[in-house]
Amino acid sequence: MTDFESAEGLRVTFTVSDADAVRSLLEQSSGVEATIEPRGISITDSVGEAAVEIDVSGITPKQWEALELAYDRGYYERPRGTNLDELAAALGISKSAVSQRLCAAEARLVGAVLDRLGR
Repeated sequence: MTDFESAEGLRVTFTVSDADAVRSLLEQSSGVEATIEPRGISITDSVGEAAVEIDVSGITPKQWEALELAYDRGYYERPRGTNLDELAAALGISKSAVSQRLCAAEARLVGAVLDRLGR
């Protein structure tokens, strides 16, 4: 689906099935001047049926960048594969800024899931 927002831009909407498809899409678009803004995530159960869809449009591109880097570098693993100092250095921002971005994004994700589940 595509929508013309103005004579200057084009909105393209993609639906992808997994994280590898998202990474591939991001790699393919690396040479294009674009803003990528995720709008929703569908969480499926073990047999592939959609269990819940959540709205993630409130997560900013900078928050997504921090989340993806943290995940890729093992921040959410136990033991951690990286720490806030290393993430901050990779992003070129302060430790408190990366902490704030992660905390804000995590709060939105958890809130969106719990809201959708009616809790």
